Amino acid sequence: MTTRIAVLGGGISGLSAAFYLSRLVPETTKIVLIEGSDRAGGWIRSQRVSPGTYLSTPNDNTPQNPEDVLLEVGPRSLRPVGPGGTIVLDMISQLNLQPEVMSVPKTDPSAKNRYIYYDDQINTLPSSLPSLLFKPSPPVFKSVIQSIVNEFHAPPGSADWAHDVDADESLYSFVERRFNRHVALNLVGAITHGVYAGDAKNLSVKSTFRVLCENEKVHGSVVKGMIKGGVDLQTANDKKMVRECLENPGSTEQQKTWIQDMAGQSVIGFKNGTETLTKSLRDWLVNQPNVELVTGEQVSSVELTSSNNECKVTTTKGTHFADHVISTLPANVLDKVLAKTPLMHLKETPGVDVGVVNLVYDPYTVQLPYDGFGFLTPHPDSDYKLPVPGTLGVVFDSNAMRGQDQKQNQANSVGGGEDPVKMTVMIGGHQWQKTFGGRSVGQVSPDEVLEYAQKGVQTYLGIDANPTHKMANVLSSCIPQYRVGHEARLRQLDRQTSDLYRGRLSLAGASYLGVSVPDCIKNSRELAENLVRSSIFGHSKLVTGLERIRVP
Repeated sequence: MTTRIAVLGGGISGLSAAFYLSRLVPETTKIVLIEGSDRAGGWIRSQRVSPGTYLSTPNDNTPQNPEDVLLEVGPRSLRPVGPGGTIVLDMISQLNLQPEVMSVPKTDPSAKNRYIYYDDQINTLPSSLPSLLFKPSPPVFKSVIQSIVNEFHAPPGSADWAHDVDADESLYSFVERRFNRHVALNLVGAITHGVYAGDAKNLSVKSTFRVLCENEKVHGSVVKGMIKGGVDLQTANDKKMVRECLENPGSTEQQKTWIQDMAGQSVIGFKNGTETLTKSLRDWLVNQPNVELVTGEQVSSVELTSSNNECKVTTTKGTHFADHVISTLPANVLDKVLAKTPLMHLKETPGVDVGVVNLVYDPYTVQLPYDGFGFLTPHPDSDYKLPVPGTLGVVFDSNAMRGQDQKQNQANSVGGGEDPVKMTVMIGGHQWQKTFGGRSVGQVSPDEVLEYAQKGVQTYLGIDANPTHKMANVLSSCIPQYRVGHEARLRQLDRQTSDLYRGRLSLAGASYLGVSVPDCIKNSRELAENLVRSSIFGHSKLVTGLERIRVP
């Protein structure tokens, strides 16, 4: 008897879920992946472009020439740390992509030098304890050392992490309580801009930086916990998946050694951009006899049939029936799709809108005065107000992943082929409407975002030269926001999904258990492995994809 599984969404989570399922399920199982757009890959988009101005990412079929420069719209590098990092490396190895990988060691300046724009200057953050203690502190680090001392001696807070499983507070509230307001707004507020493009006053500390509240729970203090080596946040299943990656009998010793070597790097990337990974997943899937990849079909509804034995998936072009549906759609999109049998809380994980602007300069005209990763900006409630409000940060791409454009420049430059000066400006996020006069994302043109980004680069970095390559993209609802109470809502959603859909629907993707690429891949693998042991294959287990947050 044929089992049919439908995977909704062709971003990294959907591609990964289909990849792992195809390798795990019996040959009689048929998998259909349904993507609404004409391409798979989601927010991961890499493109080499010729000199010019682009108010969206050009078509992949654009002819290439030696002056083309690689630009990233979404994630530009991956951190190979923790279980997610190991699982990503294993996936890369299984796809035979090792020759395409570039790595940045922890000793590289881009790995050590991070900046925050504060007090009208770029502040270099200390990269080690000695540099924090013995070097002159930048303005953004005023009161930080004293706050660390105070935190060490402060009693545990009012949050009852040990006894109340639903206890939570905002990231800002936690850091302000344990350290001080300055640290919460200007340091943690900036980091939150870099990871979530979000507001530290709204985001859940438990769901975004869990290590902080776990250290308070276990050790009574964040600093004490760090001194004692922190807390182990890995689940038993995390450890099992890591062990399987490192001991995979199907891997050669060379592959296993490569994974261990790459796990010691700061970040990894690809010679032709992060989309190398999603394109390879797509190419692998279309060659599997048990997988069908459908693009250009938007899902309009999912409902149980009258017998409750299967799901009916209706799209803009037809109907698919499946024994099980995996949704990797954003939660607020899934909310509309499940209108006939709605699930709670899906609308309570909104995404923020971000303007992403890539700027490229001639290296013989413009020199970056900073040899680091890039800079972030404080929370807008900081006492220091930004000269160009709404700027979340700037990544110095030509520092962060060196060499991606070297071949192009060697072919074109008399001077020996220096990398072009590349940077990416991120604008808006939780400040979108305030930045653009109350207008929604659909009312702001990429051209306006591009102009705003160039104004920021001129103000922050003193660069007023005309870029050789300019690309602006407006990404709507691109990063889910895990607001206070997120985990408690997921527990309720888990129970309701199980009750209403009885093992016919599971949830994956960035809306639930992590927004990073490694988190998305890890969670898709875990879901695929759980499904193989679930009710759709004759077992008693009902799988929702949210098992990780269940209370023992």
